Amino acid sequence: MADLDQVKGINSRQIKLLQENGISTAEALAMSPHSTVATIDGLGDKTAKKLIWNARNALGMTDFTPAAKIDDNVEYFTTGSAELNRILGGGFQTGKLTEVYGPFKSGKTALAHTISVTVQLPEKKGGINGAVAYVDTENTFSKEKIKRIAKRFELNPKDVLSKIFHARIYSSDHQAQMIQKAESLCKTRGVRLIIIDSLMALLRAEYIGIGKLAPRQAVLNNMIHGLSRVAETYNCAVLLTNQVATRMMGMFSGDDAIGGNIVAHGCHFRVMFKTKGFSSNNSLKRRAVIVDAPDLPPEECEFFITGTGVADTDKCELPEASGLDFKVETLYEDDDTNQDQEVVEQEEVNLIQVKGIGKGTVENLNAQGIMTVSDLLAANPEELSASISGASVKTVNEWQNNAKALMNS
Repeated sequence: MADLDQVKGINSRQIKLLQENGISTAEALAMSPHSTVATIDGLGDKTAKKLIWNARNALGMTDFTPAAKIDDNVEYFTTGSAELNRILGGGFQTGKLTEVYGPFKSGKTALAHTISVTVQLPEKKGGINGAVAYVDTENTFSKEKIKRIAKRFELNPKDVLSKIFHARIYSSDHQAQMIQKAESLCKTRGVRLIIIDSLMALLRAEYIGIGKLAPRQAVLNNMIHGLSRVAETYNCAVLLTNQVATRMMGMFSGDDAIGGNIVAHGCHFRVMFKTKGFSSNNSLKRRAVIVDAPDLPPEECEFFITGTGVADTDKCELPEASGLDFKVETLYEDDDTNQDQEVVEQEEVNLIQVKGIGKGTVENLNAQGIMTVSDLLAANPEELSASISGASVKTVNEWQNNAKALMNS
C-alpha cells in the first residue's frame, strides 16, 4: 500500500480532507469514484479528478498487464468445516466478497462467529493471523459463542475477543459510516476479515415500497463497491450475510436473496444455506450450495451448526484444558462450607434426575458440554435451544426451573 503523499500534486490539506473522509491510502483514492471525492468539502470537481488520475498513474493502474503477470495474492482460511472448505475451493478467500444467504436459523451467523475465530489461527492451523471488523445490524453477536469456538480451536478466548472489533448498527447510514470506519481498521489494527451481519436488515426496514427502491439500491450499490475496494486494497475477506424472501413460481415457492442484481453482481461468491426438513429445529444438519462463483463449479455439501461453531459433525467437543490438573494445598479450613457443599451437590446430581430430561436428551446435552446440573443452570437458553434439535427456549427454561427445584428439595 502507498501513502497519499506519494500522489503527484497533492498537498497536506488535501491529504487531511481525504483521510477525514475515510480515504487514507493512494490505492483507496485511485479506486474511489470521482463523484465521491468531488463532494468532499474543500476539493471540488477538477481537483478530485486530478488527484484520482495522479493516484492511478502512481500505482500503474493506467497500463494493461499481461494476464500471465497478474498477481492474485489470494489467501485462504478455514470455515471450520472441511466439506464447506472443499466446495469453496480451499476455504474462505481474501480479496473477495462472499454473500451467504438463507432462511432463519440456517447457519449464517454461526458461520460469521466461526470464521471470526478461524481467521485468527496461525497459517499452519488454517488461519491467516488476522483481526476482524464485525458490523452487527441484528444484535446477534455473542461473546459466549466466540469463547466456545476459541476453546475448540485451542485459542485463548480473551485474546480472540480482543482482536474482534464489534460495532452495533442502528440505521442504514450508520451502517455505511461503520463500513467506512472498517477500512481504517484494516490499516491500523490488521483487520483481514470484515463481516456485515446482515447486509439488508436495516435497508429492508427503512426503504419500504416501490417508490423507495431506487434510492435503496443506490445506497446498497455504494456499500457493495466500497467493500469491494477495501477487500482488494487490503487483501481482506468480506462476508455478507443476507436474508431471503419467498417467491412464488407457479404452484411452487422458493427462497431467494433480497437486494436484487446490485448484490448478485457485486459479490464474487454467492452461497445459499438450507435447513433440513420443514423446521430448522428438526436437525442441526445444514446444506450449502454454490450459487455463483467465477471459478468454482455449482457444488453443494452438508455441514452442522453446533455450540462450538460450524463443523462436519454434530459431535463437536471442546478439548480438555491443559495445565489445570494440579492440587491446591489447603492453607486453612473454614467451618462455613455451605457454598462449596452446594456446588458439590449440583455436580453429583445426575442430569437424568431432572424432570423432563431423558436418556437421549442427556446425550445431546453432553455433546454440547453440559455434563452437570450446574452446567445446565449456567447455560444460555437461546444458544442451547439452537444447539439441540427439538428443544425450544421454553423447554430449556423448564429444564432449568426443574433443576433448581431439584437442588432445593
